[in-house]
Amino acid sequence: MESNHGILRRDVLVAEEAARRITATLEQRGLKPAFYGHYLTRYAGILLLISELKVSELGRLEAYTTDDLLHQISTSLQGTRVYLSNTTGLRYVVPLSKPRGLPRKIEYPADAERGKLALGVNYLGNRVAVEWGDLGHMLVAGMTGSGKSMFLRLAVYQAIRDGMKLLLADIDQATFPMLAGHSALLAPIATNAADAFEMIRQALAECDRRAALFQGMAGYPENLDEYNRLAVKSGKEPLPRVLLVLDEFSATLSTLGGGKGDAAQLLAVIGFRGRKFGVSVVFAAHEFTKEQVGLLRDQVRTVVMLRVQSKEMAKRLGCEGAERISAGRPGLAMTNRWGPMQTYFLDKEMLVDERVSAQEIGQMDEQTAAILTSAMNASGRVTLANIMQWGGLGQRQARELQERLAVQGWIRKDAKQANAYCITPKTQEILTNRLTRQTPTNPTNPAQTPTNRPQPLFSTGG
Repeated sequence: MESNHGILRRDVLVAEEAARRITATLEQRGLKPAFYGHYLTRYAGILLLISELKVSELGRLEAYTTDDLLHQISTSLQGTRVYLSNTTGLRYVVPLSKPRGLPRKIEYPADAERGKLALGVNYLGNRVAVEWGDLGHMLVAGMTGSGKSMFLRLAVYQAIRDGMKLLLADIDQATFPMLAGHSALLAPIATNAADAFEMIRQALAECDRRAALFQGMAGYPENLDEYNRLAVKSGKEPLPRVLLVLDEFSATLSTLGGGKGDAAQLLAVIGFRGRKFGVSVVFAAHEFTKEQVGLLRDQVRTVVMLRVQSKEMAKRLGCEGAERISAGRPGLAMTNRWGPMQTYFLDKEMLVDERVSAQEIGQMDEQTAAILTSAMNASGRVTLANIMQWGGLGQRQARELQERLAVQGWIRKDAKQANAYCITPKTQEILTNRLTRQTPTNPTNPAQTPTNRPQPLFSTGG
């Protein structure tokens, strides 16, 4: 056991016992406990045990990184969370002291990175964000007043910002009423169990449709990102991601036959097919029954648990301590991947549909709008040379922006113009509406200005 200065002898003894238990757990699983060493340090005031594995002697690395193994190690440490660090090498990281307090409210950052779901800030003060493709299916639990609805709106807002399509079930009609009729919706918001069931069927049908498109694409794409890259190169339409949010899921599933009903069977299919085809599901409820936890535990990759009542549910889903969150701490959550976290606050007014394209809200920054407007006045072509000239960008920056514009659907290759990238008819419509709204007789709505809406979507930095 190695440690740095400022660590007491009793800290070392606690860490040595934790290291022994980690080793014993690996042996119980039939895994070789090969370590370079166990290290004790302090970071941001937190005492950390870092157990570095000797990767060259491990064999199948996947066996050392499963959520089930991390949960078993945590259990052997009497509920202490265990984190996996695999940026360089492979390490188990165990916090041996209590984390510092989190702020009670953190505004959603205006500079949040596009293409990722920004969740909040962890106990180290670091922003937590995850790429949509790595999010997997998500389970969100929280009692009334815990911040569950706000968190769901936070996720949906960012999905709209990133050009995704939505399927929303809002049985209580209190979470998403402002999105009724929104252009990002693939279907009207479901307000009863029967409509929610049809929405689940629609999500599965979308997986079937995309499976056929994948088969017809040269290059044999294995996931949505790969398909979209191939689609852009071949001049075909890229596919947007789809977010299916099932609020009040627990009551809805009970109405639809429980864990053995048709809805549960369809969700099981979506569980293993959706991720490949870019269809993500959010299961949200005040509480989940033991039967429902058993049904969903292997389906979801990300769990965000705000204040709940059930200690057993929190433990089974890897969010120990969520039952101890105070009623006066809305937005505070335990997660199965990042530990305790204060989720971002997002004003619900940010989701109000202002009767413009969902893509335009918060997505088209002024520089991008200027480039596409220039293209609209130049036969619609968006070549690298044009982007470099109109945007004052270098070749690499121009290429990155061109690729992002294509993936988001703003431009596509046009066979009538020598297969050059050109703005789409929908883009031209959006630009025309934008220019019309911003004339002196139609001033821009203050609620849509960059100071009030997170901007921009496209990063043009070096």
